[in-house]
Amino acid sequence: MADKPNRFLLTKVADRVHAPIVFFDAAPVSNNYNGTIGVTLSVNLSVPDGNGSIAIEQVVSAYLRGNIQAFNALRAAIDSAILLGAKTDGEAN
Repeated sequence: MADKPNRFLLTKVADRVHAPIVFFDAAPVSNNYNGTIGVTLSVNLSVPDGNGSIAIEQVVSAYLRGNIQAFNALRAAIDSAILLGAKTDGEAN
């Protein structure tokens, strides 16, 4: 019996101009409570410290919540994006 090729589930996604763009510098907190995964994303902000200098504050930029299937899909998307930027051996085309 021949192996079946891997097939990706293609989901139609509508583009809405109201969807936020989430930028983050770190993911300092993660948890799993009864199968619901949570990840807190944070961003570094430069703020005046009141003494003429600049201080860096880490503030929350988003809270991600989802089930295990959603986070497996997110991990697959992140892995794919990282692979797209990976350097390859050999000469550039």
